[in-house]
Amino acid sequence: MFKEDEQKFSVLVVDDDLFMRGMLQNLLEEQGYTVIQAENGAKAIDTFKIYSPDLVLLDAAMPVMDGFTACYQLKQMNTSIDVPVIMITSLDDEASVDKAFTVGAVEYITKPVHWAVLRHRVKVILEGKRAQVALRKSENRFRGIFEQAAMGIALVDMSGKIVHHNPALQQMLGHTTEHLEGKNFNKLFYPADTAVEKEFYLQLLSEERPFYQMEKYFFHHQNSPMLWGRITTSLVRDANDKPQYLIHMVENITERKRAQTKQRLATKVFETTTDSVLITDANGAIIDVNQAFIVTTGYSYDEVLDKKPRFLQSGRHEALFYETLWASLRETGRWRGEIYNRRKSGEIYAVWLSISAIRGEHNEITHYVAVYSDMRALRDDAERMRLLTHYDSLTELPNRLLFHEQLTRACRQDECLALLYLDLDNFRQINEHFGYVVGDEFLKTLAKQLRKVIRDGDMIARLEGDEFALILSPIHQDYDVRLLAEKLFELVTQAVFLEGHEVQVNCNIGIAFYRPNHDRIEEDGISVVEKLIQQADMAMYLAKESGKNTFYIFDEHLLANMV
Repeated sequence: MFKEDEQKFSVLVVDDDLFMRGMLQNLLEEQGYTVIQAENGAKAIDTFKIYSPDLVLLDAAMPVMDGFTACYQLKQMNTSIDVPVIMITSLDDEASVDKAFTVGAVEYITKPVHWAVLRHRVKVILEGKRAQVALRKSENRFRGIFEQAAMGIALVDMSGKIVHHNPALQQMLGHTTEHLEGKNFNKLFYPADTAVEKEFYLQLLSEERPFYQMEKYFFHHQNSPMLWGRITTSLVRDANDKPQYLIHMVENITERKRAQTKQRLATKVFETTTDSVLITDANGAIIDVNQAFIVTTGYSYDEVLDKKPRFLQSGRHEALFYETLWASLRETGRWRGEIYNRRKSGEIYAVWLSISAIRGEHNEITHYVAVYSDMRALRDDAERMRLLTHYDSLTELPNRLLFHEQLTRACRQDECLALLYLDLDNFRQINEHFGYVVGDEFLKTLAKQLRKVIRDGDMIARLEGDEFALILSPIHQDYDVRLLAEKLFELVTQAVFLEGHEVQVNCNIGIAFYRPNHDRIEEDGISVVEKLIQQADMAMYLAKESGKNTFYIFDEHLLANMV
């Protein structure tokens, strides 16, 4: 709990690594926090009872008592139930993340720690907690924090209408005070009233949790791009312990969400590209390779990890060649050219090699990335290159480029069309549990089946790893599209036996319609094609929020109602 008469926050740092505890202590003390240390979960509980800190930074994997058990026991104590816990750990699997939030953690940060992110999260969580406690203690004290808080805050009655809000929320949403007062808060952020949020809300009313957090998207104005906010919701009760108000604290996390999207895209490109990719540290030791590298060279992942790429040398290049290569790389940060490599089998083959140096915050080289392209394919298979430009190499379905060209042509016709975005659920687990071979075979089998349910003239494309798109043109009634969506669910969710394994996935579908008499070719600088793609993507996101194996049809009036 926070102390009204203390100016400084106290933070309990729990980690069995002495060096890590020291690093965290230095960082926190630089920000003006008082730091207390404990080396395991058991000592953390004893230390908490003595000092009652305002925040706990807790490692997960520790001797004596791990962080999950310690977090759970802390949340059972009356004096610590409201104290936020941030897990800081090297465990990055989904099970560990889910377990951390289940036992009561409010944030999960993986090692190596990005110190700026940690510093920001500690500040936001503590300031947010300060605002919540201050509201219950004193209306005057609350108002000062309320008006000056960097994050948006709304006081909402139990019917969902905004009673009061701070300037930060007004600026975030781009609305006037008159527009926000009395408006339903849930109509400003989407999706609203999901099954998960309803469950959290009931737990809040029953005092099973002091607050809950949801990530939702919103719009600064009607034609603005989609923005993201993390909404922390808590409950204010009156003197009779009856629920009186909800407090919604909104943090703009748009940049973080965009960074996550870029990271996911980069990961998918790394995993699915047909070129061999090799990543080394600054000393040239291999830290990662993609599946194409393993297939091309014949080496396993374990055989190349932590090795230097000298084992690829063919013997056809003199020492001067490599000296020139590294000199260019150090001076310019890149090198490109033809080189001969040797596979594990001993076969020598020509590749086009492109090496780039990756630099850190202080302009120091941290990594090297090498991309190998098979010269034989580049020279002798012009038709294959044409197909790779417009078709997915695995499923032989049209790729994103050809899909975009076809959608542009279809929108120029004086006919109605439907665009369906189909996203597979948990496909990544197939690769993790059964291997890439089974995952690839599943995608190829699924592609063949999907071709059977569309008409001649319609298109189905693979946009990226587990996302597909269908263009249905022309369409005469919306009902036909709904029927097709049901057929797609039946087809996709059907179990498939591959390599002795039973493979099954779920999916969600977003649907958007184009009607030439209704939609203009260009609106506010956004082409109808881009607008249609955004609508289908948004509909797919809403379908995923509604549950597995659901479809959602984009409603063009939804956006206006939301803002």
